[in-house]
Amino acid sequence: MSLFESISEAVNQKVDELNKRVEAEQAEAERQMAEAKSEKAKADIQSKLKSNVEDLQKQMDDAKAQLEKAKDAGESRLKEMRDSLTGSS
Repeated sequence: MSLFESISEAVNQKVDELNKRVEAEQAEAERQMAEAKSEKAKADIQSKLKSNVEDLQKQMDDAKAQLEKAKDAGESRLKEMRDSLTGSS
């Protein structure tokens, strides 16, 4: 596997993980909405969900931007990127 492929795989895994977190946030918000007694509580839940999803979307966008940078990066930079994505040293 080439270094770029390794980075691409790590980015795709990160995006998949973030997508799962978005789905989990949405499911939890739906559960809380069903239990909410007031409109204010429902509004608070929706606001929190929106904030959390926006944060996760930003993380996905950042990961995708890293992949775009990797397309033009030299080998030493690719190694740094791979290590930061995979937690390797």
